[in-house]
Amino acid sequence: MAGRRSSEELRAVREAQVGELQETLTASVEALVTGEDWKRALTFVAQFRKRSVNNVLLIFAQHEAAFAAGLVPDPYPTYVAGMKQWQSLGREVVNGQKPYGILAPFKARFASATPGNPDSWRRLKPRERPRPGESVRERMIGVTPARVFDISQTEGGGGAAPAEPEAPGRRGTGRAARGPDRADHGGGVRVPAGAA
Repeated sequence: MAGRRSSEELRAVREAQVGELQETLTASVEALVTGEDWKRALTFVAQFRKRSVNNVLLIFAQHEAAFAAGLVPDPYPTYVAGMKQWQSLGREVVNGQKPYGILAPFKARFASATPGNPDSWRRLKPRERPRPGESVRERMIGVTPARVFDISQTEGGGGAAPAEPEAPGRRGTGRAARGPDRADHGGGVRVPAGAA
């Protein structure tokens, strides 16, 4: 069919997107030259408890570029979520806003009748059920590109800010089990103004 991409083409596109995000991440880390740069970056990273350090640095670098281009009003992101989460909160992404790319974990299920033997684990196919007596575990097998937006890139919602998605000092649990598309989209994180 014309217009449809093969699975190989889609895989190549994903790999290229992951490569670009890894280059952005490398450049972000290389830009941290002084002790003050590192302190500022780590203070910022600490505000995003539900996201990996890599994803926070990616969000920071892309938001900084959007601010420099005049696309967002504030120099620091304050609440970041995927498009579907914003829609569930009654908000829509403003036309012309570009998403921030992040690296979402891609997980697979594995089963074993003898979990103590590391060589006994087999990967389950989608929807495959384990055999009787087998233990099942999820393992990260890679990353896939995902997209998020800062609240400043959205409109609507009656002007109310979303509620805090996690209690301070507690790490989120169970989000990654929802699948690669929702793993890093599920929880937005509020950053106090001027915290970075």
